[in-house]
Amino acid sequence: MFRNISVIGLGKLGYPMAQFLSSSGAKINCFDIDKKLVDELKENHGVYLHETGLNNLLNNNNDLIFHENISDCIINSEIIYITVPTPSKMDGSFSNDIIYKILDEIADVIKKTKKSYIININSTLQPGSIDNDLIPYLETRGLVNNKDFYILYNPYFVALGSVVRNLQEPDYILIGSSSIYAAKKISKFYNTLYKNPQIRLLKFKEAELTKLLVNTYLTTKISYSNFVKEICKDFDDVSDLRVLESVGLDNRIGTNFMLPGGPYSGPCLPRDNLSLKKFCLDYNIQSSFPDEVQRINNAALENLYKVISNLKNKHKISSFGFLGLGYKSNTQCFEESYSIKMMHFLESLNIKVYYYDPYLKEKFTAQKVETFEELSLKSDIIFLSYIDQQFNPIIQIEQNKKIWDLWYHFSNTKYNQVFHKLSDFSKFENNNSEKNQKIIQFNKKLA
Repeated sequence: MFRNISVIGLGKLGYPMAQFLSSSGAKINCFDIDKKLVDELKENHGVYLHETGLNNLLNNNNDLIFHENISDCIINSEIIYITVPTPSKMDGSFSNDIIYKILDEIADVIKKTKKSYIININSTLQPGSIDNDLIPYLETRGLVNNKDFYILYNPYFVALGSVVRNLQEPDYILIGSSSIYAAKKISKFYNTLYKNPQIRLLKFKEAELTKLLVNTYLTTKISYSNFVKEICKDFDDVSDLRVLESVGLDNRIGTNFMLPGGPYSGPCLPRDNLSLKKFCLDYNIQSSFPDEVQRINNAALENLYKVISNLKNKHKISSFGFLGLGYKSNTQCFEESYSIKMMHFLESLNIKVYYYDPYLKEKFTAQKVETFEELSLKSDIIFLSYIDQQFNPIIQIEQNKKIWDLWYHFSNTKYNQVFHKLSDFSKFENNNSEKNQKIIQFNKKLA
C-alpha cells in the first residue's frame, strides 16, 4: 500500500479525491497553484462544493497536508495524482499545457532525488496523449520511461454533486498502463481501499478512448431522448415520458438518462463529444456520429428558443423565472448550462429574467432572488432547470403561476398550471382576468 501520496490540483474533483484517498490511512500531500482556493479549503473544507458525503471524510483523523510548491508536495511521495484541468482547444481537442508544467516540476525532483515516481493522471486526455506527447515530453528531459518514471492513466467517472459517492462506489476502476510494476502497485492499493474492486487494465490509448466513449455514450442517450421528445411533441395522446420509460425497461438499454429533459450540458459532455469528433478527423474516421448527436442537442436548444418566442409573441409574457440557473443541483458549476443560454436569449427579446439558485455564487445579468415567493411574484412563467428537492415548495405557492417542467417532476395543483411537453403550450390561456383562466389539463394523465 502507498504510505505517501500527492494530489496536484484541488478543484471540483481533486479536493474530494484527496479527502477520499485520506481514508486509506496514507499521508496525503496536496498542492494547487491557486493560493486563494487553498486558503478557502483550509478554512471551510470545501463546503462551497456542495458535495454530499464530503463532510464525512473530514473526520477520519488523517488531515490533508497542504504545500506551497509542487516540489515539497511530491518529494517524499510514492505516487502522484494529477487532477488538473485539460481545457478544450479551438479544434475540440484537450490541451495538456497544465500537465506539461507539472511534469517539468516532477522531472526536476526526479533528477534531484534520483528517485522514481508513479505519475497517475486522472484528468481527461485526448486519445493518444500519453504515448505521443507526455512520455516523449519527459524523455526530452533525459528521463527513461518505466525506469525514472511510471505513468498511469486512471480517470474517475464522477458527476458533480455526487463525486464522493462515485469515488466510494465506482462501477469499475479504469487504469491505462505500459508498466506491469506500476499497474500491480496501484491495483494492490485499490484492493485495500475497495472491497472486490472491478479493475480494468488497458493500454494507454484504449483507456483514453474508453473514458471519452463512456461520456459520449451518455450524450447519445440524451440526444436520443430529445429525438423521442421531438417525435411525440405534437401528439396529445402520446406521452414522451411513458414512451421513454418503457424503452428504458429493456435491459439492453437501461433507464438511466432515458427521460424527458433538456439538452446535455455541463463541463464534460459537450466538450467530450467535440473531442471525439476531433479524434475521428485526426484518424480519417467517419465523424457523422458525434456530428449527429451534437445536431440533435442543438435542435433541442432551438426548440426551447421557439417556445420562448411563442410565449413572447403570442402570449405576451414580459418576465421569466428560472428555478436553478446552473446545469444541475449540488454544484457551483454552470459550464454550458442551457438555462444560461436561454437567459441570454430571453434578454435579447427584452424579457425580464429572474432566477433562484441556492448553489451559484457567480453574478449574472439576470436578477437573483432569495425566495420562491419573490420568484413567483415577479415571473409570468417559471422554468424548472433541473430537479432538486429544495425546489418542491414552489408548487404550493398560491400565485396561480405557470410552471414549465421538462422533467415531469411537478404536477398540477389548484394553485398552479404545469407544462411538460412542448405541445402543452398550444393550450396556453392568455387571459389576464384570473377568474376566466382555466386550469389546463395537459398530457400527463396517468391511470
